[in-house]
Amino acid sequence: MISIVSNKMFDIQSARINTAGAYVSINGLYVFAIGAQLHHNQIPIIRLGGHREDNETGWQCAAREVFEESNLKIKPLLAKVTYLYDWEVLENEPQKIAWQREDDREPVPCLVVMYRHDEATTLSLMYLADADGIPVPSSEVKGLLLLQEKDIYRLCKEPTTLQQYLGCGGKAIIKDNFDTSLFLEPFAQLRLLSRLLSTRALTTNHFPLTTH
Repeated sequence: MISIVSNKMFDIQSARINTAGAYVSINGLYVFAIGAQLHHNQIPIIRLGGHREDNETGWQCAAREVFEESNLKIKPLLAKVTYLYDWEVLENEPQKIAWQREDDREPVPCLVVMYRHDEATTLSLMYLADADGIPVPSSEVKGLLLLQEKDIYRLCKEPTTLQQYLGCGGKAIIKDNFDTSLFLEPFAQLRLLSRLLSTRALTTNHFPLTTH
């Protein structure tokens, strides 16, 4: 069972982890995927992560998905605070919650997005992580962006084409042929990261946890 303690009641008792991913940092650059499937004729910028399989924990799901999409083996960073967002009102300020781990080896997510459905509530988790080496985009994601903090702010505030991003020194590893004149579209996890970084709400203890 997932246990979340907060000062407000949520329908969490039956909530299940549906997806999980990670904000992966390599030498201070955040790794995000760009998919070949356009969204409203724009190139989506999506987090590394995906759907949970079988009895995976949130972290196991995130680590597997990151490896499958980028060939990176990640190490968790300890998040000092977990922030909860409600998908229906993402524009609202997040609530700080205490995430109770069932296993001490399981890292704490930095971000939880709650999805309310008619029959159940599901969760999407994001972890802080770092990695060494050079990421390699899978055939599924086609390309990776390596974002500085300033890139994240710009992409979330200003309409930016892939060509403009690259022309301003933006780093990318691209396997597929993209129309660089198309605009980049930051998806939810990137927009939320921008907000947390801008308020200095996202902090870590900057050391890897031991997981198995």
